[in-house]
Amino acid sequence: MLKYHATYREFFDNNKELLEKILIEINKDDFTPKMENIFKALETDLYKNKVVILGMDPYPQENVATGLAFEVLADSWQDKKVNTSLKNILKLIYKSYYGEILSIDDLRKKIEDREFNIEIPEKIFKNWQKQGVLLLNTAFTTKLNKAGSHIDIWEKFTINLLEYISKKNPQLIWFLWGGKAKKYEKYITNSKKIYYSNHPAICGQLDNPKDFLNSTCFLETKDIIKWI
Repeated sequence: MLKYHATYREFFDNNKELLEKILIEINKDDFTPKMENIFKALETDLYKNKVVILGMDPYPQENVATGLAFEVLADSWQDKKVNTSLKNILKLIYKSYYGEILSIDDLRKKIEDREFNIEIPEKIFKNWQKQGVLLLNTAFTTKLNKAGSHIDIWEKFTINLLEYISKKNPQLIWFLWGGKAKKYEKYITNSKKIYYSNHPAICGQLDNPKDFLNSTCFLETKDIIKWI
């Protein structure tokens, strides 16, 4: 059963036929996440959202994708499921609160010693969602073990959704990470602010102003979202 908040009902009513065609297409494959989690990002009130983080598509490994962009179910920042993107997100959050960039090993040590108090991965994304962060992927599914395989299938649906979201809530702040996310910027017709940087999976060139670790997206929004 597909679940979404009532604030998206108008959108789903207007895109019913398109969604039916998509569901037929994706059901030709073994896909992830599970059907009941496809629209997990849309289960909160659109009008209470404050920030949108736009990801690309779900993690392709079996039982990893949750329906929320970037989320993994790991009970520790030491877990091997904490991928490169999450490590660099952690680095930027620390920098945004403490003013310096540390290695992932140093950050893990600070977390272990309780010098850096941050939720564990499997809690932090749900915490952000409760505070008003919309963790949205541009593709809601992908073939198992084949990243990016359903992006084209969802593209028109996603374009319509971004236009709907930005029209209904023009006060949203958008985080667009990477060139693939940036190409959707033209469909964000209203916004309070858009932060663009390179993707967190590829960063560390601090002489590049667009490097993810140079982004001020967390720093300038920590008054409305408690990122830690």
